[in-house]
Amino acid sequence: METNPAKPVGTPRRSTPAAGWQRLRNGILTSLTAVVAVMLVFASSSCEGPDTSTPIPAEAFNSRPSGSLAAGDVIRVSFPGAPELNTVQKIMANGKVSLPTIGDVTAQGKSVSTLQSQLTGLYQSHLQNPTVLVGVDQMAACVYVSGEVMKPGKVPLDRPMTAFEAIMEAGGFSKFANPKQVVVVRNNNGKSERYALNMSDTLSGVSSSSFYLRPYDTVYVKQSRW
Repeated sequence: METNPAKPVGTPRRSTPAAGWQRLRNGILTSLTAVVAVMLVFASSSCEGPDTSTPIPAEAFNSRPSGSLAAGDVIRVSFPGAPELNTVQKIMANGKVSLPTIGDVTAQGKSVSTLQSQLTGLYQSHLQNPTVLVGVDQMAACVYVSGEVMKPGKVPLDRPMTAFEAIMEAGGFSKFANPKQVVVVRNNNGKSERYALNMSDTLSGVSSSSFYLRPYDTVYVKQSRW
């Protein structure tokens, strides 16, 4: 007996033209949404620029330069009891100065008063009046001010100096400056640290904490966006 071949349970549904256009439309909308999202993220990151919102440690506001001598500083050593020994010395790369009679003495890392006391002690056995006076003729340490200031460049750090004072030494803010966005970049043991400062209060006369600079800090004043 012959048997009839089994009929398929169902037949595949044919896609109508309307369904095809619907899928195409959904695909296009999904792609456009993804492109717009990427563009928004890019635009946001371009406008904001680098993050400078690093919180400033409280102790950083009071971190005055130590006042210690450094290589490259030029010091004047005077001998009231033996003026013929008076000398002007530049502290060498090894941190030492070469003085009459006693030879090399380490000056780097010492304050002027500490070095002065040490030298007076060292000359006790060499001079009837061993008094030694030490003064600084030129400081090698400096900071750099750039961005929207009138005279960008190097500013000698010859006294305890705040970021605001350094900007004033560089001629003050330009007309395009944004005092609310000042960044100090500091190299701390080989690691770059960034501090975001708002100087609008200082300019308006409102009392604010002072940020003291350290040797070789860079102060960057951003441009106003309007």
